[in-house]
Amino acid sequence: MPELIFNGIVQDQFADAFSVLHECMQEPSHGFIYPYMGPGGQYGHCWWERDSSLTLSGYSYLDFEYCKKALLNFTYVQKENGRIPLWGNDRVGELDEQLSAVPVIFDVARRVCRRTTDRDYTEKIYNMLAKYLDWWLSPVKRDGRTGLVCGIMEESDPSDYTDQLTYAEVDLNVQVCVGADVLRELARYLGYERDEYKYSVIFKELRERINKWLYDEQSGCYYTRNVREDELMTYRPYNSAFDVFKRVIVPKDRASRLLEVLKDNSKYGYYDKYGLTTAPYDSREFCETTGDYKGWTSWSGNIWTFRNEIIAKGLHEYGLLEEAAHVAYQTVTTFNGNYAEFVNPSTGKGQGVLRYGWTASQYIELIIEEIFGIDYCAWTDTLTVTPNIPKELYGSTISINNVSLGNGKYVDVTVECSEKPSVSYKIK
Repeated sequence: MPELIFNGIVQDQFADAFSVLHECMQEPSHGFIYPYMGPGGQYGHCWWERDSSLTLSGYSYLDFEYCKKALLNFTYVQKENGRIPLWGNDRVGELDEQLSAVPVIFDVARRVCRRTTDRDYTEKIYNMLAKYLDWWLSPVKRDGRTGLVCGIMEESDPSDYTDQLTYAEVDLNVQVCVGADVLRELARYLGYERDEYKYSVIFKELRERINKWLYDEQSGCYYTRNVREDELMTYRPYNSAFDVFKRVIVPKDRASRLLEVLKDNSKYGYYDKYGLTTAPYDSREFCETTGDYKGWTSWSGNIWTFRNEIIAKGLHEYGLLEEAAHVAYQTVTTFNGNYAEFVNPSTGKGQGVLRYGWTASQYIELIIEEIFGIDYCAWTDTLTVTPNIPKELYGSTISINNVSLGNGKYVDVTVECSEKPSVSYKIK
């Protein structure tokens, strides 16, 4: 078990995040041949593409081999046309055979594959992801005129779109674009030069389409486009506008304006105690929901680790380290010991499932990867430790021990926190 010393977090709270993940564990079912983690709570004994992949991001730092097998499960349930079902039952009213999930599995799979030297394993995951990307870029999901990918239901958030080939959402298109870049990276490791070039071209083309069709010059933000009506839905702002910091999708000449919107506290609460809301305060759709998850309205103003993790990681990839540290720390402290599905921005109180898998996982992930800056690549046997320290921790000493890197390796890290932190670490 990793051991943490961190101002404001006691070891029992940190360890409880792993306990939440243990509670989510399920025996093989619904086509999965290895154990996996479900969402938790009343969502039952079934896997969901998004939940069951995201739980691996944090748990891999305790039991990497478990996570390798759990990810491999998706190769057994993938359809011949490349689609990975939304969930194990693959039944969603009249939408059978048409629905997947917002494909964050690309990023999760990259994390897992980079930490193993098992080439055969990586090749299996690579083939799965390649077929999956093909499905997203097929006429089933892609608008012919704009080249944008269109989503329904949980292929995007908020998840109230149900008409196929109608709405091209920012978060969905960013994740498909990220998927192309992940495949480029995996192809390079595997020595597939033609594929590496192919996916680099796909990434660049998708990035251009996002910037051409989803950007509003007047507001400086990105929005869903109704491709049937040829309408940019500026009346429905959402914090997925900031997803474009990932992989440097947003051009440099647009980044400063977008960052101003992020930091406008009247919108997403960047400087508030509990962190970024999904919908802005001044949106006509903003609302706080309490109790059980209530569909798309629960994505219209509450705070989720799922959304904040994407934004924090994107800010870091863009080189906006101070902002990335701020969002990561804000998210970690809001959800510390409070591993709920989502929280209300006015109170910070947990709502929905109160011991939710991906929340606990992303809490762990943000501490280890973003704040401590631990990154291990087994392909080159290279460990880098580059802490990204929020100002709130300056003057303190933080440490984390027994962090599994995979391949039987562990690391201990200690950081003297300041603007230029002092780092010591030991590989075991």
